[in-house]
Amino acid sequence: MTIRVAIADDHSLVRQGLRRYLDMADGIEVVGEASNGKELLELIGNENPDIALIDIRMPEMDGLEAARVIRDQHPKVGVIMLTAYDDRQFVVEAVRSGARGYVLKARDAEHLIQTVRLVAGGNMVIDPQLVVALAEELSTAKERDRKAETLTAREIEVLQLLAFGHTNRDIAERLYISPDTVKTHLEHIFEKLGASDRTAAVAEALRRRLIE
Repeated sequence: MTIRVAIADDHSLVRQGLRRYLDMADGIEVVGEASNGKELLELIGNENPDIALIDIRMPEMDGLEAARVIRDQHPKVGVIMLTAYDDRQFVVEAVRSGARGYVLKARDAEHLIQTVRLVAGGNMVIDPQLVVALAEELSTAKERDRKAETLTAREIEVLQLLAFGHTNRDIAERLYISPDTVKTHLEHIFEKLGASDRTAAVAEALRRRLIE
C-alpha cells in the first residue's frame, strides 16, 4: 500500500527537495504541495493524503493552526511537523495541536522517510533530541494544571475582575478587602497559573476556562 503525502512549506526549494527524497522512497507518493496552511487544507480536501508534512512557520495560516484544523476535520491524516526549531514550547504546542511526528530539518532524508512510514503505521515519532525537553515541559504543564485546580473562590473572583480591566484598588473596593490583600491574591494566582503578569494570568485563566 502506497503512503500518500502532502507537503506544506513556504519555501519552494524546500518543498522540491522534500518531494524528490520522498518520491524516490519505496511505497511513498507525494500527492501535492502547498505554501501555507490554507492551501494545505484545500489540498487535503481534494487529495485525502495519509500524511501531511508541515512546516511550523508559514504565512496566512501557520503549521500549528493547520494541524489543529486537520486534527478536527481530517483525523485520519497523520501530521508531521518539519521544522528548524528545537524550542521545547514548539514541540509541546505541536503535540497539543495533534501532530504525531516532529522532525528537525537538520536531520537526514532517511530519518524523515522512516518517520513518514512510522506515523503512517499509527506510531508517534518525536525527534530523539527533543524527547527529554518534551517530557520536562509536559511535566511542568501538568504541575501548573494541578496548581490551577487549587484556585480559591476568592482568587477566581479577583481574576474575573482583573479580566474586566479593574485596578487593584477597584477590586479591593468591590470585594471589600484591602489593596494589600488583593496584591497577595494576585501573587498566589500568578504562581498557580505560571503567569508572570496580569495579562498572562487572564489569558491563561481564559484558556483554562476558569473565568469567562
